Amino acid sequence: MDIHIDGHRVAFNNAFHSIGMDCVQWAPAVYNDLLGCSDGTGEGLITAYYTTVGWPVMLATSERPAFVRKVHSLKEGQLAKLLAADRVPLRPDVKQVGPAGRAGGGSVEMKRTTPRRVISDAVTSGAAVSLLCGTQCTLPEDLAASCRRLLGPDLAAALTEHVWAGDEAPTQMLSQMLSAAAGDLKQRAAMQLVCTWQSERRKEDGEGQPMGVGLDPSLMAAGGSQQRVSSEFLAALVATTGTPASSTLAVAASNAMLQAAAGSGLFPVAVPRRFATQGSFPAARAKFDGFGPGLATWPRLRALLANSNGNGGMGR
Repeated sequence: MDIHIDGHRVAFNNAFHSIGMDCVQWAPAVYNDLLGCSDGTGEGLITAYYTTVGWPVMLATSERPAFVRKVHSLKEGQLAKLLAADRVPLRPDVKQVGPAGRAGGGSVEMKRTTPRRVISDAVTSGAAVSLLCGTQCTLPEDLAASCRRLLGPDLAAALTEHVWAGDEAPTQMLSQMLSAAAGDLKQRAAMQLVCTWQSERRKEDGEGQPMGVGLDPSLMAAGGSQQRVSSEFLAALVATTGTPASSTLAVAASNAMLQAAAGSGLFPVAVPRRFATQGSFPAARAKFDGFGPGLATWPRLRALLANSNGNGGMGR
């Protein structure tokens, strides 16, 4: 998914419409610029916009924070509606990816851009595929559920899923624990650690509430001063697949994820969101403008990883 352009942006426009502000409709290019000049949070985007174009004249300065919170709250409700109706589509180039095969073992870590054919080819070839779903708001489970429905039940059942919300950054102690677990490269230890942390989060938020693995919110960052995702945490998640980091691809759209992947020993591949393809991704070892023939396909991604390992297979 291009959750920024097709999800958050549309939800913001619907929120503005709901309060009679039809004159505020963010085009994709405008939204992309706001991501670059703000801290990347929902309230930060609103503040950056009005700081640039001017605040409504009937709004007192003291009322601006409450106005920003109101718009952001309405936007979260609109995003929930979009996700519930599966109106945030998979990327339009998803269905253009060619067939694939695979030799050897390997795993693939994929972010919010969930290309159906790439994932299908990877799963069919025996790779372990993990889907990382998160937003800066409080709807990670809704986002993950919509992804699963759009991918279809058979393909969704073959994925390992991790979700997080913007306020679920791991503590320093947790990062240290995860670093130790990932350093052992023992699948059982890493899985036990992640499950234990999930259990503790459930206790804090109430039994019966669906909880996911918490990650730093910077996975959605497009710029600004947000925290970066922990390389140690990402390495621990990879360790739960039982595949060495050196045999794992990280396909992502943000520098935050790519830098964390590189720091974890993964092979980082950038597939930027729309309007960000001209950006710089220094941590990426490969960059594609989309998915499909001549762009990112599973055979091409697999070959990149195989070449990096210096053999004809994926390597273990």
